Amino acid sequence: MADEQGSEIGTGADARPLAGIRVFEISIAVAAPCCGQVLAHHGAEIFKVEARSYPDVARAFGSAWARDPELADVFCDTSPYVPEMSSGKRSVGFELKQPEGLGAARRLLATCDVFLTNFAAPGIAELGLDYESVTEVRPDIIYAGMTGFGVDPEMPYYPFRAFGPNQAPLVGWDALTGFPHEEPAGIPSIAPPDYMGGLHTTVAILSALVERDQTGQGRFIDISQLETTVSFLGPYLMGHDMGVPEPYRNGNRVSWAAPAGIYPCAGNDRWVAVEVQSDEAWQSFAALAEWSGIEAHDGSGQAALATYAHETLAERIANHDALDAELSAWTSRRSAQQAAAELQALGVAAYEVLDHRGVLADPQVHDRRPYSVVASPRLGRDLFVRNPLRMSRTPPYVTRAGPNMGGDTVDVLTEIGYSGNEVEQMVADGAVFTDSRPELVLERPFDRWYESVGIAEFYDAEGRVIGGGAIGGRQ
Repeated sequence: MADEQGSEIGTGADARPLAGIRVFEISIAVAAPCCGQVLAHHGAEIFKVEARSYPDVARAFGSAWARDPELADVFCDTSPYVPEMSSGKRSVGFELKQPEGLGAARRLLATCDVFLTNFAAPGIAELGLDYESVTEVRPDIIYAGMTGFGVDPEMPYYPFRAFGPNQAPLVGWDALTGFPHEEPAGIPSIAPPDYMGGLHTTVAILSALVERDQTGQGRFIDISQLETTVSFLGPYLMGHDMGVPEPYRNGNRVSWAAPAGIYPCAGNDRWVAVEVQSDEAWQSFAALAEWSGIEAHDGSGQAALATYAHETLAERIANHDALDAELSAWTSRRSAQQAAAELQALGVAAYEVLDHRGVLADPQVHDRRPYSVVASPRLGRDLFVRNPLRMSRTPPYVTRAGPNMGGDTVDVLTEIGYSGNEVEQMVADGAVFTDSRPELVLERPFDRWYESVGIAEFYDAEGRVIGGGAIGGRQ
């Protein structure tokens, strides 16, 4: 079909901007896998190199419904993190600590444009996959090393291993979370530092690929995840150097709005988020509160919000506790949806605090359809988050959900020149491995909900949308 300008929108893998780019990924957990996932959605061919001797923790989680001794050999294929982090990728089972396994990896590397890893620098060097070793087989490689603390052995933290949640306390994030009268709450378990490092690395890889097109030269990209996390605290650190008071834990409050926070609503554990961001918004809200009949705490019957001088932000911040009490009295008489709607009508920033069920029912989320459902070798089909970048002519997508562990080993070895007999011998020797019981196809317990929830698009093997509606010009 055509887009708004009448140009033909391509379908199929060759239509995406990174088609033809090959990526050797040796990774674990989130940081590098989420980077590779972005590249895969835009057409790159990702070879995720895996080892049974050191499986990716994302696989090790498995699924609770698959905790059956009879499924022990395929348990790692059932983890929801597998499609989230590896959909569209090819899983290659190489035991890199064995000479034949490493030899196969080097032969695959010779065909790749990008090397991507978030293994610790000493560990990747021990495997013989440091930058110098990789460039011996592919001189113009784009080598992206996403270590916790960089690859310079002279740096203090060089030998340490890292993961997303421990980056936050290292750079001071945790000290800023929670309420002033309580201990630090810490960042969420989703570990934002992992995703920040992944996005930084994605940009770096794309930039290096453009440069290589111009110069023919590869590049070494040294990404310290500590550094990418520190970069988000730049203003605070600079302010400290200049004598600005250190920021403090302030719960849900902010310095540019008052009242601001999360307020209780009618019902069980229902809340609304509110920020009064300007004097004009405050005046509108105070008028709403006055005719809504909020009574003063002294029992005078007068609207409490009208009894204080709150015309300026400084005055409202100084009386934030009292304002919170009065605002809570107002919101608690309404449902979260009603409170948000009344405030939005006045130009006040407000929205219901949604739980997971609320997110699934949210009209904006529903209409954008943020999930994909595509074929899965182990689960028939599987669901995972779509890439959020919507490109009209070359929209991102993948045609296969998370791969079976080692499911592509034989095909990849054959493609890079090994004979059938050689592959069989390598499998027998334990240098490489294939997936367990590839004929076994399971089904997630919630598989039949995908259509009824209505927030996913369904893709066929050619990347065409076959259900759930069309977005971004694709049908």
